[in-house]
Amino acid sequence: MGTWRAKNGAMSVSRPAPLLTRLPAVFFAGSLLFGNASLFAGQEFLRAVADSNVNQRYTVESVSVGGVQVEKAKLPSSLRHRLTSMIGARCDMATIQEVASDLRKELRLRSVSQHLLKGSQPDRIRVNFEVVKRDLAFDISVPKFLFHSKQGWTGEVEASARAGQNTFMLGAVSNGDDLTERFTGVVARYDDSRLFSDRVRFGIGFENFREQWSSSTRGALASDGPQPGLDLYRSRRNIAPELTFAPVKSFTISAGVSLEQMQSESPMTGMRSANAATAQVHYGRKIEADTAQQTIDAKYSLRVGLRGFGSDYAYSRHFVSVRYEVKAGRQIASDEFTAGSISGDAPFFERFVLGTSSTLRGWDRYAINPLGGTRAVHNSLTYGYQFGERTAEVFYDTGGLWSPGSGIPAKSAGVRHSLGIGYRQGVFVLTMAFPVIEGRISPVFMAGMNY
Repeated sequence: MGTWRAKNGAMSVSRPAPLLTRLPAVFFAGSLLFGNASLFAGQEFLRAVADSNVNQRYTVESVSVGGVQVEKAKLPSSLRHRLTSMIGARCDMATIQEVASDLRKELRLRSVSQHLLKGSQPDRIRVNFEVVKRDLAFDISVPKFLFHSKQGWTGEVEASARAGQNTFMLGAVSNGDDLTERFTGVVARYDDSRLFSDRVRFGIGFENFREQWSSSTRGALASDGPQPGLDLYRSRRNIAPELTFAPVKSFTISAGVSLEQMQSESPMTGMRSANAATAQVHYGRKIEADTAQQTIDAKYSLRVGLRGFGSDYAYSRHFVSVRYEVKAGRQIASDEFTAGSISGDAPFFERFVLGTSSTLRGWDRYAINPLGGTRAVHNSLTYGYQFGERTAEVFYDTGGLWSPGSGIPAKSAGVRHSLGIGYRQGVFVLTMAFPVIEGRISPVFMAGMNY
């Protein structure tokens, strides 16, 4: 259209220039606009190519997900294989981005970002995939599923759902490994990871178990006669709320109560309570260096049963554990020390046991003491060598279990030793342990999943 203009008091029409006369200006403006955009895109492309070429000079030394090495992370086998195949290869940013995308899709994560870190040598790097979980997540895990050639099966399965800062867990347990008795039943737990602030967490657990006692334990009670606190029960229930404070990243302090009730096998006794105040201090730190990685994990826990708290048992239970691990290249060495002490009249489930899948491996815990003990000291030395995601191990366990004033001969309460070899692939373990017993060799086999 034309435009109307006033000229010398008269109206006139100004018509636009023909389209053909304006095309050169249009093409010139467009060339400036799209040319600059193309130039910018080209510069970005060249910069990305340059970065990729620079990174390809490096060899991938290790791969981790959320700071956890691939061999220890809980991942599907297909993802684990792909991540492991990156180790020893040249750094390829395109491949790393594809793997990050696969992690996000298969694990149903909110986001995954990749970070390149300095390796143990100038030409090596470490790749870490930082993950952010969705606000709502559901997971089923098997924390423990283990066969012991002398003690049978132990299994635990858990289903958990997470919504924001809240986590709900429901599980089933049949455990014949950790205590004097086998306990079977259900567990449930609720956790709030951010109560008032990021430094305060709240959790409450519930347990409901049926107990099964061995003939060795029953026979020892019958021969030794009644002992304070050692009453056989057919079931027990526990409600345990707890607050955890994290003043710094590597240090936490927990405090709570344990409201435990047991149904005695004796009709005369009926229900008994073992209510206790609980506390725990935990320190964990990982030290990264050019040639080695070190991990320190230490815990101290205290449980105090108080009659004024409605408990039928008055006792205190102290337990400390310290684990140190160092990894250099393919070699891993660790040392774990534990010790515990009980004073007063504590119920059976509080007593210490040695001869399990993780302590004095190869020994029968009922041969050591069918009633457990009120004093325990144990140490485990392990050396491992990695072949990709597989690890071959040798270990040496030593420990002692006793109860002062119980009348057990010093020889049977002395220090015991065991040796063994093991194989690990991810969470799967296969172990053959040899208790050091004079005059005979009796190996014990353990296989399964044990976190």
